[in-house]
Amino acid sequence: MTDDGGAPALPLAEPDESFPLHVWNAFGVTPRVLTEKIGGSVMVVAKTPPDQDEGGPVTVMTAGVGRLPVDGALPVELAVEVPPGQEGAALVALRIVANDVATRRRVPPVDTPWRNGTPFLSGTQIAAIVATTSRWGASFDEVRNPAGELVGHVRTLRLITDPEAAVMAAEGWAGLLARAGSIDALLDVQRTSTVPAPGGAPVTGAGNRAENTRNARNARPTGAASPVGGPPTPVNDAGATGTTDARSRMPVMLSRLHAQHPPRWLQLAPDGSFRSFTGAETAEYTADAANVEVTSLADYVRRFPWTEPFTLVARPGQTARYDDASGRYTLAD
Repeated sequence: MTDDGGAPALPLAEPDESFPLHVWNAFGVTPRVLTEKIGGSVMVVAKTPPDQDEGGPVTVMTAGVGRLPVDGALPVELAVEVPPGQEGAALVALRIVANDVATRRRVPPVDTPWRNGTPFLSGTQIAAIVATTSRWGASFDEVRNPAGELVGHVRTLRLITDPEAAVMAAEGWAGLLARAGSIDALLDVQRTSTVPAPGGAPVTGAGNRAENTRNARNARPTGAASPVGGPPTPVNDAGATGTTDARSRMPVMLSRLHAQHPPRWLQLAPDGSFRSFTGAETAEYTADAANVEVTSLADYVRRFPWTEPFTLVARPGQTARYDDASGRYTLAD
């Protein structure tokens, strides 16, 4: 089953109180709980450190990713620093990485940028995510139990442009900070890239500042503000299975009755294509090839945006059943 946001519930392990206590106590300030959850299970909170200047960055944190099972590593919570009003952009990044933790059972590699190639926040130049240490050091980055034992980490996600990601890959976090001038120069998702593109070419996706402000404020894990096809592809990661562009071109076979009815069933077939049915089709109807059309996953998600969460996590053979257009679905047997 899914939560009210329509995303599939993430499988959480038994809670270790060290993680929620760490999130709650971070910076010594009470968290502001956001209304949106990730995967129906992971709470998201926002905090403004007390030593920040007025209007300083907000830290948006997960409270529950640390309960997702991972292989060969300590569990993590995730954090993103953004200017006030850009919490929506932070949510997009948190959802992308939380989905990757849930589906691949791995934690984001530190200082290794995940590059999308093109901007994944509409109207911005942001095209990559990288996990780094925080500006606050071990007191924030390390999760310890009451006995003082290290039980996990908080990974701070940076939303960066593709030229910035190239510098990060070649020179590391310290090298990017030296180029940008400070951490604060890398927080505003509306910014122009702090690093020029190779050859001085303009960085794509800038848009205009008024549009960018709306996008950053209203960014959501579904719809135009999120990348169709899921996480940016990790650089030098043998586990990556393709780019966002490749996923967006995945075929979807659907009956022409979708012009009158919304999807009722959506299946990821073993051959890697999606099959969509409204529930109004008969066997005779679907047997006629003229009644079936093929489109791309990107086009299908544009037509039926509430189906995107399932397409991001579907495994071959799984079928989602929709009872309405809210995005909530049930996995069929």
